[in-house]
Amino acid sequence: MDIFKIFKKNKDEKTNSMQIHKKVKIGLALGGGGVRGVGHIGALMAFEELGIHFDYIAGTSAGSIVGALYAFGKSPKEMKELALTLRKKDITRGMIPFIKPANTARIENILNSVFGDVKVFSELKIPFKAVCTDLKTGKEVDFDYGNVAKVVSASCAVPGVFTPVVYDDMHLVDGGLRNNVPADVVKNMGANVVFAIDVNHLRGTGTKSLSTVSVLSSVIGIIMQSKIDKTMEVADLIFEPALENFSPLKFDDIEEIIQIGYETVMANKDKIAKMLGLNPKRIGKYFTKNEN
Repeated sequence: MDIFKIFKKNKDEKTNSMQIHKKVKIGLALGGGGVRGVGHIGALMAFEELGIHFDYIAGTSAGSIVGALYAFGKSPKEMKELALTLRKKDITRGMIPFIKPANTARIENILNSVFGDVKVFSELKIPFKAVCTDLKTGKEVDFDYGNVAKVVSASCAVPGVFTPVVYDDMHLVDGGLRNNVPADVVKNMGANVVFAIDVNHLRGTGTKSLSTVSVLSSVIGIIMQSKIDKTMEVADLIFEPALENFSPLKFDDIEEIIQIGYETVMANKDKIAKMLGLNPKRIGKYFTKNEN
């Protein structure tokens, strides 16, 4: 596995040589949010521009899709190109929220077409976990085993929008019901610095509408928010792209959402540097990649 080292100037020498300061294991938690989840792609573009790579990744729902693709080896640019080809009908054709849910098989098929021969988690290039909820037990299930495409599609199975995924005697739905931004998961994987991206941070604000769809979706959002506060306590830095004006079900503004994700990370460049003990002006130059 790659090891990333942070260097600092040796104050005892007049040269510009660098000495090892410390080793860090950086974890990235990617939250759910429907189409807003493409904001994670822009965030990854910014992290790569800053020279930051991740040792562990965990994702929920849309975050599990982006996380799995990145762990597989897809670049943010490649993910953007894929996202721009998608349309709502490719995923939710015939779906009527809470009345006629869609099947996640379409998501699974899209992922399988990308992954090709890579089927299981152990074949991914970066350790990755996808967060699901088992309806039979009501418990969170953090997958780092099994069929990647199947598990990731299950992580996206928002109740009322998608039907549950039956897998290994479990009835799996959106992991956001238990852990929508899994900062604690990457912490437990071994990260000592945790970055979390929440693309739907206003989920718990409720609704003024009394329509069935609005009421039920708001109830789900409130449930999700009640769980997030605790799991996010371990995050060292939380990024919250301003995506509240974008629908989680519309594919019309993908480029703009990606750009906002990028700008959110770049706007926090100084905080990232401070968190890692780096000079903000040199942050992209501190990381070296050693192949083992």
